[in-house]
Amino acid sequence: MRYEKIQALRQSLHRCPERSDQERETIEKLQLFLQEDTTLELHPKDGWFYALHREEDAAQTIAVRADMDAIENSHGQLFHGCGHDGHSAILAGLGLALEGKRLGKNVCLVFQPGEETGTGGKRVCRELFQELRPDFMLGCHNIPGTPLGTVLLRENTFACASMGLSLDVTGQQSHAAYPEQGKNPVFLLSSIVLALPELIDHITHGDPERLLMATVVQMKVGERNFGVSAGTGTLALTLRAYRQEDMEALEKAILEMAQTGCEREGMTWQSSRQDVFPDTVNRPECCARVANILREHNLPTQVLSEPMRWSEDFGWYLQEVPGMYLGLGAGEEQCGLHTDGYEFPDALLEPAINVLETLVRAL
Repeated sequence: MRYEKIQALRQSLHRCPERSDQERETIEKLQLFLQEDTTLELHPKDGWFYALHREEDAAQTIAVRADMDAIENSHGQLFHGCGHDGHSAILAGLGLALEGKRLGKNVCLVFQPGEETGTGGKRVCRELFQELRPDFMLGCHNIPGTPLGTVLLRENTFACASMGLSLDVTGQQSHAAYPEQGKNPVFLLSSIVLALPELIDHITHGDPERLLMATVVQMKVGERNFGVSAGTGTLALTLRAYRQEDMEALEKAILEMAQTGCEREGMTWQSSRQDVFPDTVNRPECCARVANILREHNLPTQVLSEPMRWSEDFGWYLQEVPGMYLGLGAGEEQCGLHTDGYEFPDALLEPAINVLETLVRAL
């Protein structure tokens, strides 16, 4: 296979970064590539598509998923700072590698939008499984700081569950000289922030193996008006955990504090969730199966000592069907994901396609 074609595709995708759930030009480029270079069946959907290598009388279907969306850099400009251009190019390259091959199974290549916001995986999972329920699902992500091409494995939690949790509290504005005549939400919101370490410790029982985090991303009370004691306030947190149930327990505890405090102080409140990601969990039996295949084919592997702290909406698929989420080493000198200087390394394209083709054939 000519990897220059895959490299050219990756670089073309890199030049057209698009927001989550707006990946129109990206989809056009990928579909055109597959139409010109493969005989895969293309199945366009609303904002995403899948390509199918179909074999008559095949009793098994393996699905492989890649994401397509971009992020903003520190200057507010869109760029492929997470390497999804590389992921999509790898998946298209897998389609090219399978062209004309007899595998004894169907292979579904899923090009998913909206991974960065957590909106794509759940929707695509639901829609895909209505038409085609795979027997095994594969996903992967490039991991800078690790040896190029090394497959990173971990059973159970590979990537954390996370969510954005916002609290909006309404009290009563008053003159700053008479704050007792109003109801300022700052004290309630501050008490929640200060209570977070104790809430976390209570849920995890101090177990260092049960990562549970609450990061304050915004706290805003009133405006910069020195004659006014504020009557409204917002607290925005990112909750993150190795285990989904721990994150949900922390959310419940925070909401109970808000409810109790507002009832006591005579204020009202509402909450909302954003960017909700499940934990991405590899079943031990699936991990063992994949590890054995990689070992039999002498492909380099490394077992991660702890889960990735970032989140990945591939977890929605793994809640429904057996599967495996992998890391792919992007090079020890490669700068970190989501940093301004990051770009997916083209040197990873060939080993990544080889890994996926090996697994698709052997599973």
